[in-house]
Amino acid sequence: MKRKLLFVIGLLFCFAFSAKATHQRAAEITYTWIGGHAYEFTLTTYNVPNAAWSQRDSLLVKWGDGSSNYIPRIAWTDLDSDCTKSIYRQIHNFSASGTYVISMEDANRNYGVVNVPNSVSVPMYIETELVINPFLGNNNSVQLLNAPIDKGCVGKLYLHNPSAYDPDGDSLSYKLVTCRGMDGMEIPGYNFPQASQSFEIDPNTGELRWENPMLQGEYNVAFMVEEWRHGVKVGSVVRDMQILVSACDNDLPQIVCDDEFCLVAGEQLGFTISASDPDPYNNVTLTASGAPFELTVSPATLHPETATGLNPTLEFLWNTTFDHIRNTPYQVVVHAKDDDLPVSLTNSKTITIKVMAPKVQNLNAVVHGHDATLSWSAYPCSNVTALLVYRKAGCNGYEPNVCETGIREGYQLLATLNNSLVTSYIDADIPQGVEYEYRILAQFPDGALSIVSEAACVTLKNDSPLMTHVSNDSTDLDAGQVIVCWASPQEIDDQYVAPFNYTLTRILNGESAIVYEGADTCFLDVNVDLAEAGSLLYEVEMRDAHQQAVGERTTASAVMLSVSGANSEAHLSWTESVPWMVDSALVFKEINGRFVKIASINGWDYTDLDVEIDGVYRYCVATYGHYTLEGIIQPLVNYSAPKTVRISSDDPMEVFSYALPNVITPNGDGYNDFFEPKVTGIDLIISAKTVVFNRWGNILWDSEDPLIRWDGKNKMTQMDCPPGTYFYVCELTYQGVEGEEHMRLQGVVMIVR
Repeated sequence: MKRKLLFVIGLLFCFAFSAKATHQRAAEITYTWIGGHAYEFTLTTYNVPNAAWSQRDSLLVKWGDGSSNYIPRIAWTDLDSDCTKSIYRQIHNFSASGTYVISMEDANRNYGVVNVPNSVSVPMYIETELVINPFLGNNNSVQLLNAPIDKGCVGKLYLHNPSAYDPDGDSLSYKLVTCRGMDGMEIPGYNFPQASQSFEIDPNTGELRWENPMLQGEYNVAFMVEEWRHGVKVGSVVRDMQILVSACDNDLPQIVCDDEFCLVAGEQLGFTISASDPDPYNNVTLTASGAPFELTVSPATLHPETATGLNPTLEFLWNTTFDHIRNTPYQVVVHAKDDDLPVSLTNSKTITIKVMAPKVQNLNAVVHGHDATLSWSAYPCSNVTALLVYRKAGCNGYEPNVCETGIREGYQLLATLNNSLVTSYIDADIPQGVEYEYRILAQFPDGALSIVSEAACVTLKNDSPLMTHVSNDSTDLDAGQVIVCWASPQEIDDQYVAPFNYTLTRILNGESAIVYEGADTCFLDVNVDLAEAGSLLYEVEMRDAHQQAVGERTTASAVMLSVSGANSEAHLSWTESVPWMVDSALVFKEINGRFVKIASINGWDYTDLDVEIDGVYRYCVATYGHYTLEGIIQPLVNYSAPKTVRISSDDPMEVFSYALPNVITPNGDGYNDFFEPKVTGIDLIISAKTVVFNRWGNILWDSEDPLIRWDGKNKMTQMDCPPGTYFYVCELTYQGVEGEEHMRLQGVVMIVR
């Protein structure tokens, strides 16, 4: 009687358990933006067909805003005798912007999953992240076009690609995550599948590579697809998928096609995809999926859509348009599945297609006085957001590579023209003595840049004196006396009458004074100590016998060196605002009473690691530059004043570090909008005073805030300061290791708009 009772209880328990268990194999949640804060969510599950599954006409979804709903099943499909696909869908309206985690938990997974202990008692949990941010724009989640149920063989390479497609063209990244169960917690005892070599996912293409399965059975793995827009994460989808591994002697089919294509929007792309199987007599079914096929405007096509045979082929054809221009390359995932028994295997290959914006055509540059007037043909793309005008000193331009967009380093952004219909620009008051090269780019809403335009070059008439040296006297660096030299113009108009004279003005810490008048082209300024100067620049003006100004005034600054010591290193940075091209710098260190070269730098900073705590060191920098005009001495060598530094303790509580940028772009995009420091230990600052002034010594901004936060405006008028070079002096008092210490920073900052 007791045995019968236990048997009946067991039957009742099994019946109750089977009624509860849905035997989930795989699942994911995706969404589509409807309007406002409303989104349509699609929950897709893959189940073992049974009575419990048939009764699951709705599933509970938590919206991440404190609410939840049972959302209805709208469709189901029998994939084979062991798996059914169910689709649940519902619209949800969120009340405000924010980040929401939408989740689903359902009991239970199917029986016998190798890497999920007691899987039949473990719930299936998945989640998707939605970011509602009006500054980032509306967002649709990634769509996974390849099913999450797949097969593999023991000892054979397994490959799988979900064929992710993002309707918004966002950048995608992939990473493996742990399968999760009850309450979204990691499943106790869960492990990634065992591999003879590796189990990993490609972070860029999403290809899941298992090399190689060791034991047969069913395995569940999960990965996250993250969406990125302008470097900011805007959402993610987690897929929990299942791989069925069997003992079989089968090899993956082979796919033959190129991996990468680049073309200009408006061009047609066509290529052939073929496949074969290394095992004789196996037919292969060849298909492809990806973003180009999902487009509403001129989508790509395959002929035929599916090909089957011993050597099947597909013809890919895409007539691209300007609407297809985007920052992220398109991906097409090719699938080749054989018909071997008892297990058919699928190989995949990812093809990337970059649709590039065309270059701006017919760029031309003409000199008028000291201005360069640029002109070009109207840009053909209506969806462009801006035209970007660039300049660099020297005309040794380059030809972009086949797949290259944007512009290389060394070019200065002069202007952002928000009217794409504009076909001209004037670069006013450019310096003489250097040949200048101009380029133009088109920019698109997602940040995509066009192929760079051809180069246009100009050289101004040499009708003004050219500054060549503002240098510490290298024969006596400690004196701080400054040698100032300039070159006479080579193309003086006939209207000017000899003899010619020069007026040299010194601008020291914003205060101007005439220091020389005469016919010479060099002057030794003995009434200044470069080591004590916060900022120092000189301006030369030329006049003829009738006191008429010849050409334009020319300005150049001294090399201003700053040195700080902390964390067992000495950090050097220097600035120089000059009309010539600066090519390199030599760094000198005082050793045994003489300065010895320790580095050659193609930049504006250097870190010396060969120092000791509490050691005292002296440094000097010499910059090397040139004009592109013939007949002017080369190289142009200019020395800084020596600077002394003591290396402070490694103790992070005792380290104060304060560094200022040399470029700001105050355009409201959230990047480099302010002239502000990178600072460690701001609480150690006792007082701060910063002054920003222009090349004529006029003060534009002053602040006692240690963070400065200059937005590129004139403090008096609140008008934007024009693009160009500005000077600053920053005086700090802070609590150092041995008490109150002082720091003076001076240099130049460039405004780029």
